[in-house]
Amino acid sequence: MIAFMRRFLFGWKRLWLVFEGWTLTGGLVWAQGLSITEGVVGKDKRFQLKAPPPAVLDSLRREARGGNVAAQMALVEYFQLIDLKPDSARFYLQKAASAGLPEAQYLLGLIYLRGIEGPKRPTEGRKLLEAAARQNHILALRVLYQMLEPPDSVSPLHVQVLPYDPKAALGYALQAAQLGDPPSMATVGRYYGQGKGTSRNDSLARFWLRQAAEKNYIPAQVLLAEWSLERWNQPDSALFWAQKVLENERASLEEQYRARIAAYHAEYLPKWIAVLRRLLYLPPAWVRPSSSAP
Repeated sequence: MIAFMRRFLFGWKRLWLVFEGWTLTGGLVWAQGLSITEGVVGKDKRFQLKAPPPAVLDSLRREARGGNVAAQMALVEYFQLIDLKPDSARFYLQKAASAGLPEAQYLLGLIYLRGIEGPKRPTEGRKLLEAAARQNHILALRVLYQMLEPPDSVSPLHVQVLPYDPKAALGYALQAAQLGDPPSMATVGRYYGQGKGTSRNDSLARFWLRQAAEKNYIPAQVLLAEWSLERWNQPDSALFWAQKVLENERASLEEQYRARIAAYHAEYLPKWIAVLRRLLYLPPAWVRPSSSAP
């Protein structure tokens, strides 16, 4: 009888472990499916939010309490997108951030930086973003250099969150650019072209803008077209990059407008200059020597 009870308990425990592993796997698969779903909530049929079964949630909670960061992030998505409990989502974000997960550090840093769905703590938010940046998290690097960059002109709606630090902004942008991020490459090129955080260097500005433009990053192509004409006297290069923008269906109306202006001036400005030079160098008719033979 005792041997039978032992076999029974052992078999039940093994079934329970199999069930628990299945529910955890199902929960993580559910979370991955949720994170890659496309569309707009409530407007697009491709975006279908479905709550997981209670057994899956219980398994995720157990694994999250045990330190499983994948389960913690799955619960973050559940409480942010389905159950709509920002405090619970922030609770699991704090656990994952404490474990050193850069994605969690980035998301929690944004919450503290902007004060949305949580308390506004800019200093703590910056520390979390810097921790994610040390692990080469591209989005954290972008937020840092955007927040630290002094604006060219201050809008009445602009709210300063962190003290401006152009040198630190250049450092974060350069780190992201060296990781191959096109928007950061364009930002580094703009910083060197404007002399933000460093002295103006047109060679480095052109280099980084070309790096981003060759990766088909439209803002870099627009700026390269404008500066090739305005600063570097290269109308052929300006026309080349402007046409790239005009041929791209993803270019915005503003980008197309700026590219059309650059293309127009790049095409016709050399002709105007040639006409003016001929007029300036050509003496009046009464001064010209007669071409008739003596």
